Amino acid sequence: MIEIKTIKVGMLQTNCYILIDDKSNEAVVIDPGDEAEKILPELEGLIVKFVLLTHAHYDHVGALEAVLRATGAPLRKDEEEITFGQETLTVIKTPGHTSDGVCFYAQAHNYLFAGDTLFYGMYGRTDLPTSSPREMVLALKKLAELPPETNVFSGHGRPTTIKQEKEFGTIG
Repeated sequence: MIEIKTIKVGMLQTNCYILIDDKSNEAVVIDPGDEAEKILPELEGLIVKFVLLTHAHYDHVGALEAVLRATGAPLRKDEEEITFGQETLTVIKTPGHTSDGVCFYAQAHNYLFAGDTLFYGMYGRTDLPTSSPREMVLALKKLAELPPETNVFSGHGRPTTIKQEKEFGTIG
């Protein structure tokens, strides 16, 4: 089972996620955006296997160096699967908001960590350097193929589901 801790960090209130495998106490940190002093105490007693980024915008990487230094964990991004404890995250490439955008999908639990690709009621901006409206459409089509009950944990704001975003017309 995965325990999910959400820590809102920085001026833009980026969601930093700590995923913990409850059997092994192994964990991954997703998007350590800022305020290492808020993140690091939450990692005490955990075996941090990896630090993961959904994309490299400043509000998602501000505390990256401090977390890497404090935990000794490596940064992982361009792989197909990431395993920690008894949990596996599938990496879904979702360029659109940025050219390097990815989401992390825990299929066993129907959890999607979407960064700034998909939010409650909207998708990520496509008017920034390296973003692409065309690529965003393709990324959202990929996410629309996930099971409707998939819980979406976004880079900012509240969680949603694939079903809800289909109903909103955000993805389809």
